Amino acid sequence: AALVMMFLTLGFKSSLETAADTKSCTGGCQVSVDKMWRTLIGFGAVPACIALYYRLTIPETPRYTFNVARDVEQADEDVKAYMTGKREGETDEVARAQVHQGAKANLQVPKASFRDFLKHYSEWKNASLLLGTAGSWLCLDVAFYGLSLNNGTILKVIG
Repeated sequence: AALVMMFLTLGFKSSLETAADTKSCTGGCQVSVDKMWRTLIGFGAVPACIALYYRLTIPETPRYTFNVARDVEQADEDVKAYMTGKREGETDEVARAQVHQGAKANLQVPKASFRDFLKHYSEWKNASLLLGTAGSWLCLDVAFYGLSLNNGTILKVIG
């Protein structure tokens, strides 16, 4: 983003130089800033759109289909399709519905509780992982937002 903004600033340099400061940016200067902003947002949206396209078209893995979606028949067909080089497996919908209906009671996942949370994080291995992750994010946020909010421009506005 910084590189794109640098090139945009160089491209619109002549129209930006017409204003002595940000308060005197009117007319062509404002139009240039608006074009720069829209172009920057547009360039930022391109990678997100590409990632979204691939995320929406990628097939689910057989492991996810079996463990999370609890669809045994579809997972079996997906494994067979993967072994033969196809994109996705095709299941017999009647057999799939029968297996799903018959196994519904056995596939119920117990609901997590606060006791499970405490039991999991009472182990030092899990607690240290949580504390390390949360602590590093805390330090990063304090450093980033602390430096961003305590700059000269913000402090002048605050008084």
